[in-house]
Amino acid sequence: MTAITELLIGAFAAAAVLGAAAQSTGFCPQGGLRETLLERKPTRLAAYGVAVGAALVAVALLQLALGQTLAPSRPAYTGPMLLWGRYVLGGLLFGFGMVLARGCPLRTLVRVGQGSLQAVLVLTVMGLAAYAMSRTSLYGRWFAPWIDGWSLDLRRFGLAHQDLGTVLGLAGVGAHVALGLALGAAVLVLCWRALPLRKSRGLWLGAVLIGVVVAAGYALTAGPIGKRAMDDAAFMSQPPDGLGVQSYSFAGPLSDAAYFLLHPLNQTTTFGVMAVAGALLGALLAALLRRDFRLQGLARWREGARQLFGAVLTGGGAVLGLGCTVGHGLSGISVLSVGSMLGLASIFTGAWLAIRLEAGRRAVTPVGTPGYTAATGG
Repeated sequence: MTAITELLIGAFAAAAVLGAAAQSTGFCPQGGLRETLLERKPTRLAAYGVAVGAALVAVALLQLALGQTLAPSRPAYTGPMLLWGRYVLGGLLFGFGMVLARGCPLRTLVRVGQGSLQAVLVLTVMGLAAYAMSRTSLYGRWFAPWIDGWSLDLRRFGLAHQDLGTVLGLAGVGAHVALGLALGAAVLVLCWRALPLRKSRGLWLGAVLIGVVVAAGYALTAGPIGKRAMDDAAFMSQPPDGLGVQSYSFAGPLSDAAYFLLHPLNQTTTFGVMAVAGALLGALLAALLRRDFRLQGLARWREGARQLFGAVLTGGGAVLGLGCTVGHGLSGISVLSVGSMLGLASIFTGAWLAIRLEAGRRAVTPVGTPGYTAATGG
């Protein structure tokens, strides 16, 4: 078995754990934010915070074990170019869209695994929108001419990377590890206040597991297997796509999966494709084991159209913003990316705006009228 095959199998297996944990815990940043704002129930939002804190701690420990800081290349979360325009605009579109679509890409994958036909349709549109943004001339023609100017080259200020440690002037692996551990511990303590461990052990276990899977993705691609895979690819006349230091995200991988399905003979299997497939299988197996699987039909046309419009914004925004609630929120923030912090803040701002607009619309629409739609979470 080649190192590349080992890498892809490991990526698939870890993604299956991620999907199963997300299904078992009802993991959904969008639903958590909605419940916090409208119902004053911060449980699921705090669970998302636990996953962020766990990812920070686990990745810091991984860097300590490897004796090096991580420099992801797909996408370049810690690169010297702070693409703030893409992070902000893409994040706003993604956040607004995931509320309309009733979930981020990971939550939509989980819903597919639970038997929702509407989620199949939403996921398809998300993938096609991501494909259009990354694999056609759409971005180059309509976005690149103006949004590429909304960026900042940190090398002008003597900074080779955009991770928080470098920005703060902290040098060395030890300083980066200490900063990651400190931030992770702070996030976990804050979440513990809203989500007491003694009352929510299952949620804590699932959320921590999701954070650890993010570190596992980096361990696969930056560790010995990933290095051997890169060495093997260097001697290939046609090396496989998608190699490089990376962890889980469902922004670019949605585009990869759509391209793989549309052109199965023109593309090799990538880390991203295995992430999508593994998360879907893990969610399906968890739903079957927990007896949560049941076939669900399509939504009514108004709600269905709203979800599909949200899917377009979510898929396109994920690629435009170079990340999602998993990519920026877990994989990016765990390596202390300043851009991912900005991207996640933009995602939640867009989601907050959409939730408030929906709440205001429902407040002025009497129940039973044609324009009324009941609130549904993720």
